[in-house]
Amino acid sequence: MGAGIILTWCLSVGYVLTHLEIYSALDFIKNLGWFAWIQFLCVGLFVTSHDACHGTVAPNHPRINRWIGRTAAFLYAGFFFDAMITKHNDHHAFVGSEKDPDFHSTEQNPPRFFSWMLRFFSHYLSIPQLLWMTTVSQILMHGFRFREPNVLLFWAAPSALSAIQLFYFGTYRPHRSGKHPFQDRHHARNSIQPYLSSLVSCFHFGAYHHLHHVKPRLPWFRLPQEYRRSRLKQH
Repeated sequence: MGAGIILTWCLSVGYVLTHLEIYSALDFIKNLGWFAWIQFLCVGLFVTSHDACHGTVAPNHPRINRWIGRTAAFLYAGFFFDAMITKHNDHHAFVGSEKDPDFHSTEQNPPRFFSWMLRFFSHYLSIPQLLWMTTVSQILMHGFRFREPNVLLFWAAPSALSAIQLFYFGTYRPHRSGKHPFQDRHHARNSIQPYLSSLVSCFHFGAYHHLHHVKPRLPWFRLPQEYRRSRLKQH
């Protein structure tokens, strides 16, 4: 599954960089669809690297699992997978505490969206990543002679917007405090949605985030089924 997402992203980005044009209203409508598709695949790249952090991309082949995670993380935004594992393990081990790099909320004083997002990105973005993104964009535009609008709209922008999407659906919504206290030490909530919106928003990690913390070894595509199974057991 993870390798398929990587391959689909590579083929899709390769196509839009070499074939799409942005000159007419029809082009604009068609390209909106391609933009949404690339952004969805960018979310998939990050989710693949996330699953690899838990060893679920290739559970019986740790080396393959690690290299798929490294590839997905680096293609997504120049992330260094090994450093990402450390931070994500801290998130699961110290969730809801000052040691949690993803968490920025208390029951007494929930922070605003943008302050939390800036704190979140400060833990994961680095100068080498920004330099990598800038360098690659220059190589694509001036080395391979791809159209500048194509590079900005179909390579850089979907990655940036998907980061905000991932933060909102995968961190902010499930981990923010609310009227009701968190049910356990995981400081997370499920927010069940229809299957399609759950998939498109965050590959099910937003809708079933508490379940993910309870069972982190479940890959993204098994979360809805496991949730339904657990609900049936309760009844």
